[in-house]
Amino acid sequence: MINKKKLSALLLSGAMFMSMNTNVFASNLPSGGVEGTEQNPAKATITKNFEFPEGINTPSATFKFTAEKITNDAPDATIGDINYTQGDNGTLSNGKYSVKKTTEITFGNFPHAGEYDYNVKETNEGVGGITYDTKEYKVHVYVANSNAMDGKTYVKAITSENGGEKAPIEFVNTYKKDTSLLIEKNVIGDLADLTKQFEFQINLKKSATSDITKFEGNIIRKDGKIEPVTYTAENTETFKLANGDKLKFESIPAGTKYEVKEIGASDGYTPSITVIENGNETSNNRTVAEKDGISSKSNSNDNLIGEGENKVTFTNTYNDKPITGIVMNNIPFILMISFAVLGFGALAIIKRRKTIR
Repeated sequence: MINKKKLSALLLSGAMFMSMNTNVFASNLPSGGVEGTEQNPAKATITKNFEFPEGINTPSATFKFTAEKITNDAPDATIGDINYTQGDNGTLSNGKYSVKKTTEITFGNFPHAGEYDYNVKETNEGVGGITYDTKEYKVHVYVANSNAMDGKTYVKAITSENGGEKAPIEFVNTYKKDTSLLIEKNVIGDLADLTKQFEFQINLKKSATSDITKFEGNIIRKDGKIEPVTYTAENTETFKLANGDKLKFESIPAGTKYEVKEIGASDGYTPSITVIENGNETSNNRTVAEKDGISSKSNSNDNLIGEGENKVTFTNTYNDKPITGIVMNNIPFILMISFAVLGFGALAIIKRRKTIR
């Protein structure tokens, strides 16, 4: 029978051994990850950041992920989908919306304590307009024995890395969409010169989610003739339109901003403008003095090209003058005719009086 001193020594040694093992395991845990306890095990969270330009609604999309086990005896892991709908609201910053959502990795039962590794990535569903994130994360799951040493385990810590560097699991997706912009010219007035070309300037600023800096469009003349144009972002470009002419961008990234203005001229034509911006009328027949020129800007802000209708209509009304010159030229003839009529009338009266006598 073991005496009390030996029993106490054995218990103390066992406690020291367990404490030493626990400290060794804890010291082997890398910093910078997510730590858990037996009551609240560590969890692996995935963040999805869905970005799209100002001017479009939140696209409906479903994002899926895979967790491929690297450690042979690691249990299977599953990841919940992340869904987006048009009702989701995002944060707007510098012309770009960002909508963040999260999901978690769910692990099966771990067979024993130790480290288990997984490779986590996003599934490319091939949805048009969406750029998928190609990053892959190596996820380390550290499983510890319960304090009761009863064969049960729990996830004590989880770390993740990308390209050899520690990083939280985050996938960024960008949605891009092309739309159109139409700029048209109308001239009104009985004496207006319908062949007169008016001078314009346009400045385009690229969408926050697009790398396109060259914008291709067409000037469509009233007679159907097409003149291709290419304009550079941030440059002030010039063009001319006459009555019935149009400048059209058939395919331009949503989120692109612009200002188009007609150069003022003392030419007898009063300019007015109507602007439809992403389906909303922001200016309705706004008129200025002919020499001032007129801009599409609203409250000093550039116009936004959204997924709705985008159209600018410039109308120039000729200030018709009274046609007095024609009357003045005919006054001598009118006077001659009047005098002749009066003369014939006088002769007729005199002749009649003589006849009566």
